[in-house]
Amino acid sequence: MNNIRALCIAERFQFDALYEFLSRQMHASLMRNVIVLSPAEEVYAVLFDYGVCVLFQYEYEAEKRLIDQLLKFAINPLDPFVEEELTYQHGTDEGIRIRNDLIVVDDVSELTCLSLSHALAQSTKLASFEASIEDTITKTKYIPETLAQKGAISLSRTQLARERGRVYLEKSHIILQFNLLDTPEFIWEYPELEHYYLALSRYLEITPRATVLKNRLEVIQELLEMMADEQKHSHSSMLEWIIIILIAIEILLFFVK
Repeated sequence: MNNIRALCIAERFQFDALYEFLSRQMHASLMRNVIVLSPAEEVYAVLFDYGVCVLFQYEYEAEKRLIDQLLKFAINPLDPFVEEELTYQHGTDEGIRIRNDLIVVDDVSELTCLSLSHALAQSTKLASFEASIEDTITKTKYIPETLAQKGAISLSRTQLARERGRVYLEKSHIILQFNLLDTPEFIWEYPELEHYYLALSRYLEITPRATVLKNRLEVIQELLEMMADEQKHSHSSMLEWIIIILIAIEILLFFVK
């Protein structure tokens, strides 16, 4: 059996510069938003512009050297990386079968590996989104909990504005990249390979996971709206107190006169 490893190591790569660098070091081909490296027979590295690499039959040392090179062109590297691993083997039956993380496929050509890598790369990027959303929800869950217990959020207007900004940036960061989970253009160009991509995509549950992610983004949106309402309420309360104080001063001055 052969191994496939997918690693999301950054938000994205400086793709043109990366391709120029790699093409000087080894055989590299460019297919839209994908760089394909083939250092040996049936050994492939598929690099996606959104910060994911998928490695077929890479030895540990070769993988480490490649990742060290990729990090030089990484924008917002992740720590730790998000990783997924499967195994595959050449089967005699027509088509593709997947069970217990083992892919049995009737063809192990470069194009077939490329179609599989698209699904695995999307799954790995989706896993990084899931981890990011989970982290955001965990860090901000004290806000609705505090509001439920005390009826108010014990944060200053500045702190509340910072929390809103941080949550909004996280949400917009994911939404702007959500189209990465659509069917790749590569599949439209090679429709005969679609069944490989779809089989692995279904196995990795990309569509239902993306639906869950959208629902969690809606939770984030509701949290943003709640924080905005609380900030407006805090501002209104402050204005009310200012008006009360000014009226009290005016009354005091009236009696002094």
